[in-house]
Amino acid sequence: MSKKNDVPMTDENLVEMHRKAKKRKKNKLILTIVIVVVIILVVGAAAIVMLRNRVSESVSSSDSEVLSAEVTTGSISTTVSGSGTLANEEEESIDVPSSLEIVEYYVEEGDTVSEGDLIATVTNASLLTALSDAQNALDELDEELEDAAGDEVSSTITSSVSGRVKYIAVSAGDDVATAMYDSGALMLLSLDGYMAVDVSTDSLTANDSVTVTASDGTSYSGTVESVSDGTATVLITDNGTTYGDTVTVSTSSGTEVGTGELYIHSQMAITGYAGTVSSVSVSENTSVSSGTTLLTLTDTETSANYDAILKEREETEEELETLIRIYKEGGICATASGTISALNSASSGSSSDASAVGTSTTSSGGATAAATSSSSSDSAAAATTSSTSTSSSSGSSSSGTTTVATISLDENMVISISVDESDILSLSEGQEAAVTIDSIGEDSYTGTVTSISTSATSSSGVTSYSAEVTIPKTQDMLSGMSASVVITIEGVDDALLIPVDALHQTSSTAYVYTEYDESSGEYSGMVEVTTGLSNSSYVEITDGLSEGDTVYYTESSDDSSDFSMDFSDMGGGDMDFGNMGDSDSGSMGGGGGGMPGGN
Repeated sequence: MSKKNDVPMTDENLVEMHRKAKKRKKNKLILTIVIVVVIILVVGAAAIVMLRNRVSESVSSSDSEVLSAEVTTGSISTTVSGSGTLANEEEESIDVPSSLEIVEYYVEEGDTVSEGDLIATVTNASLLTALSDAQNALDELDEELEDAAGDEVSSTITSSVSGRVKYIAVSAGDDVATAMYDSGALMLLSLDGYMAVDVSTDSLTANDSVTVTASDGTSYSGTVESVSDGTATVLITDNGTTYGDTVTVSTSSGTEVGTGELYIHSQMAITGYAGTVSSVSVSENTSVSSGTTLLTLTDTETSANYDAILKEREETEEELETLIRIYKEGGICATASGTISALNSASSGSSSDASAVGTSTTSSGGATAAATSSSSSDSAAAATTSSTSTSSSSGSSSSGTTTVATISLDENMVISISVDESDILSLSEGQEAAVTIDSIGEDSYTGTVTSISTSATSSSGVTSYSAEVTIPKTQDMLSGMSASVVITIEGVDDALLIPVDALHQTSSTAYVYTEYDESSGEYSGMVEVTTGLSNSSYVEITDGLSEGDTVYYTESSDDSSDFSMDFSDMGGGDMDFGNMGDSDSGSMGGGGGGMPGGN
């Protein structure tokens, strides 16, 4: 049984119901949009009010921080800072023949010694053997020198072929070896009668006749020898032309095709290795035959082999002198004053021979030695002059040398610091540096930049270089101590200075304010200035202001312009509009469906 309000569900009724449902949804969506717009307007208005309040507070705060400063004169400088560790600038090693056997050391690392102080004693047997070997080596080298004395360098240099002299690299008084090092040859000869020039052109072919004009205007007939990859090689006579001259090549009709430098088509280098040029027997463009004397030399009495033997003899003489000094001084003594930085104590006590060369005191007045001597001056002399003992076939008196001790000379110390690539070009040798050493105290030591490396190192994308600063060594300074360095790059005395905060800069100019109205809080009297050096506190003014002028400014502050909005200040916290429409109406700005349209 139907209710009395029931309406028959005809097609017309269904359409009408669907239309009304869509209308209700549309009205609801419009209401949602209106609510959102109203909320946005309210929030925007509140934000504007807050922004105005904060700007007002900032201006009020700035007004209270307006400062003034007079332009004053003073000194200003820029610096480069770095840190590093102390190291000894110069060390001297005490080297002796490695055949010597150490009995005992009389110093330890870190000890201070004077020149002549006893460092160590050696066994008598090893010393006498080394003396004998050194003398025998000298005798053998003397024989080799006598044999090499007749091996002389010729006093003339002649041509082995016919040709023409085109280049002479030496003159009277020149050292032959030096000339060879600098030029690669003493002379250059042309062998086939031609000079050549290469020009880049596509207009020439092989065997074409051309005109070659020298730099002095002289013209020569030439022939194209070959053309390859757009380059033509042109030949002209070597008689009268100049090696290395820049010439112009033209076609037979007079059209210029290019320029180039003359070179020798078929070249022969005249060389040498020893002697001094006494005279040059030929001149450039001279035609020579086989056997023609080109150069006359002096100082050719000895050959290179003779010189090498002589050098080896000098080294052996020094070794013998060292051994005799060890014998006479009672042991190995310091060759300079300083601090023992290293000892080669591995050989100490290595000998089974208990006797040692030494005396009760060193002959130079150095440290007292506890060792006694079992040798006599006669036996040492006999060993020195002996020539019957067997020596090595190479003439060497020993298998080499060993470093007994290393002495750090107590004069200077160096600190190596890392320098950023933006500062390295500002450094130069001789610049003054202030050095403080943490473990010594706050005293500053004056140093000097003595070395700047041009080799860069890179780490994590940062490029840096190194520089060395040298300071005079004091008794308290030890190798490895940490040090801080400040290098003065540039400085100006009697400079006009203002606080760095008072300077305003744009991309094209710099200016200051010289007036300030307290009642209105406005700056005026803007003056453009030219700046010089600056640091974190002051800037130099080179033009625009005078001493005694007043500038006005606001002290810089990191948060003076912080006007960021925080809606939580309004008490609302995060804003969540929720789902203000039905689930089938889409979301505002969401990824769902769009806004439905009406009929």
